[in-house]
Amino acid sequence: MKKVTDDIAKAFDLCVEALSLNELSRRTGIGIYTLRKFATRQTNSIREETWDKIYPVLKPYLIGDDADSSSALPPRIGPTARRHHDLVELVSDQKILLDAFDALSVRDRSDWLERLTAAAGGEAPAYELGSLSAEENRLLGLFDAVPAERREPLLLELVEYAELEIRKQRRELF
Repeated sequence: MKKVTDDIAKAFDLCVEALSLNELSRRTGIGIYTLRKFATRQTNSIREETWDKIYPVLKPYLIGDDADSSSALPPRIGPTARRHHDLVELVSDQKILLDAFDALSVRDRSDWLERLTAAAGGEAPAYELGSLSAEENRLLGLFDAVPAERREPLLLELVEYAELEIRKQRRELF
């Protein structure tokens, strides 16, 4: 259990002021009621698995002893929203698909959706996951409609393309 210190309570205040309680809940997958209890110190401790979800979002707002506790955390890959509770049942390929798709430009996303539509033989029913955009829900539906033997090569191609895009963006930054 992680003790709710003054530094953590202040970090909650700053985070909620910057993001809103709704956005903090969306990014962490933790209910607003529970987050409000931590922020107002109505509870003295946070379960470790809950802290692991909250910490990546709170980290920029932490000051003092709690700011150095990142070494105890497991490494996190991908946006915090990807750990949302309604995404738990997605398989690895679907999560990889979402992360690769997220790295693409708007134009490239449209192109990939068209490619998946062609590979699926037409439109397919979209997923209805509240933590994803309509475009991402459509992506998952199309991916499921693609014949199984074509999914892996398409996914590998998308990941390779996304990697090139990320490398290009990094070169532009530095």
